[in-house]
Formats: sequence, C-alpha cells, structure tokens
Amino acid sequence: MWILVLIGLGVITGLAQLALAGFPSETAIIMHTLLLHQFAVTHGLLAVIGFFTNVITPRQTAEKLGWATSPYQIKYGFQRLGLGVIGVLTIWFQGNFWAAALITLYIHGASGMWSHTQEVVRKHRENGTTDWAEIGNIVLDVIYHVLLTWMSLLIPGVWSLA
Repeated sequence: MWILVLIGLGVITGLAQLALAGFPSETAIIMHTLLLHQFAVTHGLLAVIGFFTNVITPRQTAEKLGWATSPYQIKYGFQRLGLGVIGVLTIWFQGNFWAAALITLYIHGASGMWSHTQEVVRKHRENGTTDWAEIGNIVLDVIYHVLLTWMSLLIPGVWSLA
C-alpha cells in the first residue's frame, strides 16, 4: 500500500511546517496546515504518479495490474492530474475552494471503492478467495476521507455558504 507512504509524506511536510512555526496551539491552524499538505503534497504526488503510470507507461501499468490497457486508462491519468492541480491550487485558494476540493476527492474515492469492490467480487468468483488487499484499500479510503472531512470541519470557512 504505497498510498500510505504518500499520505505519510503529506503528514511529515505538514509537521515540518508546524515545527518551523513553533508548533502553534490553535487546533484550526494545525488542521489547516495538515489538510493543506494532504491536498498539495499527497494529492500533488498522486497526480504525478497517476499521470506517469497511466499516460506515459500505460501498457506496463496495465500488465502489472493484470488488466487490459484501454483509452480509459489515459483518461484516468489525466483525471489524476486534474485532482493534483486542484490539490496544489489549495495553496492559493482556500475557504469554500477546499470544500470543492474535498467533494472532488469524495467522487474520486467513490469510483475507487466501486472498482476495488468489483475486483473483490471478480476474484471471489474466479478463485473463490477473498482479496484482503483490495478490502484494505476500501477501508483505508473510507478512513482517509472521514479523517480529511473531520479536519476540514475544524477549519473555519471551509464549509460556510457565505
């Protein structure tokens, strides 16, 4: 689960920024910094990796996953790039823009949960086995999005309609 490394990098860079600021004690500032780094660092890196693996090297990626390559893989690579651009833009655009970024991540997460669920069902039909790695991906995705949402609720202005 290499995604944990990328999430961890976002946490490490966020903690480094907090350390440079003298570890502010206000919850909103801490959550703002950590969420910003998840948007910009974690999703920025996911964008670069997703674009590279699906647009630059689609055949190798599909082969490694045991999937057939298709034009949708290229579309997915560009979609990953778009999510990363949104993540990096959160550096300059804040407030309700962060809510929009989260909603976009929720939709992407729902597509991931759907595809991981389809893989679990397919592998169970073909082999009669349960793919715990795919189930782990689903659980991790839910936990991650709940955590990002909780963080955003502690930051004034993210979910305001004003």
